[in-house]
Amino acid sequence: AGRVAMTVLSVARAASMPTARLPAAARARASSRASPRVPPRLAGAARGALMAPSSATSATRVRSSGRASSLRVRASDENAAPSLSVADDEPDTPKRPPKPLDLATIPRPPLRLAAGLAAVGCVESSYLAFEKLTGGAVTCPLTGCQTALSSGYSMLFGVPLSAYGAAAYGLVAALAWWGAGMASEIFDVDANDAEVLASKEIRETADAYSKARALLCFSGFGLAGVSTYLLYVLAVPLGGAECVYCLTSAALSFSICAIAWSGLAPKQASSTAPAALALYAVVVLSCYVVIGSSAAKEDAKANFANLTLPYAAPVIDNKSTAYSRDLALFLKEKGAKMYGAFWCSHCEDQKEIFGAGAEIPYVECFPNGWQRGAPLDAACLNVDITGFPTWILADGTRLEGDKSLKELAEKVGFRAPPAEDAASQLDDLLG
Repeated sequence: AGRVAMTVLSVARAASMPTARLPAAARARASSRASPRVPPRLAGAARGALMAPSSATSATRVRSSGRASSLRVRASDENAAPSLSVADDEPDTPKRPPKPLDLATIPRPPLRLAAGLAAVGCVESSYLAFEKLTGGAVTCPLTGCQTALSSGYSMLFGVPLSAYGAAAYGLVAALAWWGAGMASEIFDVDANDAEVLASKEIRETADAYSKARALLCFSGFGLAGVSTYLLYVLAVPLGGAECVYCLTSAALSFSICAIAWSGLAPKQASSTAPAALALYAVVVLSCYVVIGSSAAKEDAKANFANLTLPYAAPVIDNKSTAYSRDLALFLKEKGAKMYGAFWCSHCEDQKEIFGAGAEIPYVECFPNGWQRGAPLDAACLNVDITGFPTWILADGTRLEGDKSLKELAEKVGFRAPPAEDAASQLDDLLG
């Protein structure tokens, strides 16, 4: 067929050249060379194809040795040389049918058991979150449960940590149950039914089932990472507190992780292991940073909320002068009062200005000590004290903040302090 095609190609090229430009002898030689090698029937077909209108495309088929081939002659216009090609017309090889799914190679872990364990973890965490939000005491045979629940590690961004656990367990339970449903669809098929096992639907289900098992594996490693950190919290920061709920949650997490890992095929396990271990390490480190810093803030708030300051009168180091003692006595006679608190630094500065021994008309607003939420004494509440120190004169004038002796003397009409006495007080204050 190849030799015939080459011969036809030579004839076609010679035939396509304008006849007017070739001498008669040359045309005779070309005809004599081509005629013996090309069967008359085939040569005529080729000439006919070349003389056809240029807009049409013709093909002459040549059959040789039982093999079908095609000779295609194409011309774009009247003067262009035709294009010849040989192509096989053999029919396409039929596609092989898909191979039936081998159920023996597909792992079938107890995903319904994993879903049940996750559901138990969700219920347990929800109970702890409810007790934390309502301020109730959990039922626990050991003392460590309440210790863990009341510590700073039980809160994260103002939300109980157990609430996050309940959400995580709930999602894992749904994922495991979904995977178990797909496993039922796959393994309920008759192992001898090759047509069903080779169908597109069963293969798509098997692919989704494989992805669900891989996702459950990652989720299990994430739960295990959180439980690892919480076990560290019980052992180190909380001093070995024994929390039944915490230990139960850890057992559930590690069990789910083990079930999910058993559901991976050997090849899938080898490709998933590095990413799963990396996720485990990242979760542990993230918990250490995020939950640890949040716990420090919560503990600081708790310490401040429980802070109690017993009453203790400040010790005055400066010595009073005759003028400061006289002014204090005059203020007392005129009905002026200074309201303050024993822990107030500005109140202490005001007393240092008068000096030890001066009988200042002072009213303590926290005579029984201070603690968070403790109200002011009735004497301070009745006159609506909002800052310390606050001077209230007989005519109702309010002076907030510590004042100099000269300023107080001017307000109540007392004589100005002597220059030398004022200078000595300034020296005492400056040390």
